[in-house]
Amino acid sequence: MDNNKIPFNLCAEDTKQPHEHCKICGVNLRDVDTYGIQKVYKNYPQQREAQVLFDFALCMPCMESARAELSQESRQRIDLFMREKMMDLALSGISPSERYQQQQCTLSGKDLNQVNDYQVIAICKGENLVESPIYISDMILDEIHELLSAKSRDELDRFTENNLDWPPELKALIKQGDWLPI
Repeated sequence: MDNNKIPFNLCAEDTKQPHEHCKICGVNLRDVDTYGIQKVYKNYPQQREAQVLFDFALCMPCMESARAELSQESRQRIDLFMREKMMDLALSGISPSERYQQQQCTLSGKDLNQVNDYQVIAICKGENLVESPIYISDMILDEIHELLSAKSRDELDRFTENNLDWPPELKALIKQGDWLPI
């Protein structure tokens, strides 16, 4: 991206300000090397704009801890899937930044207004993006979810239950595969 400042749409939904603390350990995000922001959106037919279901920021150690909950086999399958999709994107001559700007799933090219739900993931350092945020549509999330072993799904559910203090209705959505430590 030309401007590497974190865009407004990645600010915390409740405060409309940049995320300040890791959702799990509470560390100030300006005190860590890198951190990730994730927002999950849902398109409702009667609404003009997608609604944010939840958003959070995690420091890199907590992101790695979440990812470590997955089995080695599941992590390898997800990594291979992501590498192949990103290679396909690179070979097409389209950049993740272009897909982000065009409001399209980075990996499939599907317009975000044509999917049921999607998430945006950004890796940040201080007040800046490390690289372009990526959008991942529900269809891609479903494909990734299928790569998880039953044990990894259980571990991810346990990690979410133990570390993310969301209301039960959001936890139910997460168990359906809306959030994955990619």
